[in-house]
Amino acid sequence: MKNKYPIEMEDFVKNNISKYTKEKFMRLLEKKYNLKMTKTALKNYLQRHKIKERYTDFKESKVRATAKHQIGAERMTKDGILIKIAQPNVWMKKSRYMYEQYHNCKLSDEDYILFLNQDRTDFSKENLYKSSNREQCYLHNWGTFSTNPKLTEIGILSARLTIKALDRR
Repeated sequence: MKNKYPIEMEDFVKNNISKYTKEKFMRLLEKKYNLKMTKTALKNYLQRHKIKERYTDFKESKVRATAKHQIGAERMTKDGILIKIAQPNVWMKKSRYMYEQYHNCKLSDEDYILFLNQDRTDFSKENLYKSSNREQCYLHNWGTFSTNPKLTEIGILSARLTIKALDRR
């Protein structure tokens, strides 16, 4: 079967695909190799030759948004607010970060941070409370979360008391 594209084109594509948007790159191929290529044809060519495109888009070529954020930048996700703590792309839940800063400690993976008043944007020292996975289970099962911080704290303490009593058996 005859190859539809010039052989030297593969090296050119590998070296230059990340520098341009796909539309600009298709125009460049058209000028350089006198080829008329559609977006689908380019996509298929890249897959067939196992060429990875890096951060290119049909509309605009840009580095992913997370790579250009400064340390300390924040972003909202479905899990809450994340804060960038290191380059190139290290993010951490802001609640955990703030708790570690307030209490000068390092949290383990088993530690959970609760918002006592259930406001996930209130990162005050009084509102962040460390609990365990097991305590979280009891709190969810009993439905003891409240917008009143004192009631939530009472629920946490009763969960701790229940866990201690069950462990003593």
